[in-house]
Amino acid sequence: PIAFNHSKHLASGMSCTDCHTGAQSQERATLPALSACLTCHSTALTESAEEQKIRTFSAAGKELAWNPLTRVPTHVYFSHRRHAQLAKLECATCHGAMEKLTAPPQKLFRPLNMDDCIGCHETSKLKTDCNDCHR
Repeated sequence: PIAFNHSKHLASGMSCTDCHTGAQSQERATLPALSACLTCHSTALTESAEEQKIRTFSAAGKELAWNPLTRVPTHVYFSHRRHAQLAKLECATCHGAMEKLTAPPQKLFRPLNMDDCIGCHETSKLKTDCNDCHR
């Protein structure tokens, strides 16, 4: 719903987890809630029409309807916490160099499927037991 500029926000000192809560410490990461945007953008910082959309959504009592690129199937267990906090993987490992994007990504940086996960685990010499991910 908003042409979000990752580059500008990350260059200002923000981190992925400022908007994507849970990405570091929980099983699931979130897409940004309108309240996160309003933390800084409740009043105009620029003359951007995209920034104005935030306040327009808020005034209408609407939430941001992001179009998620990734969807984990219901039979698959994936934990951001396990990968980001415990394994110390950087967000860019799976999501790419978001700090270079001036608009929302239109496609995934890399395939996030079973073959990709198994390949990463094999390269890192980690176990690939089916029951660790399949519920």
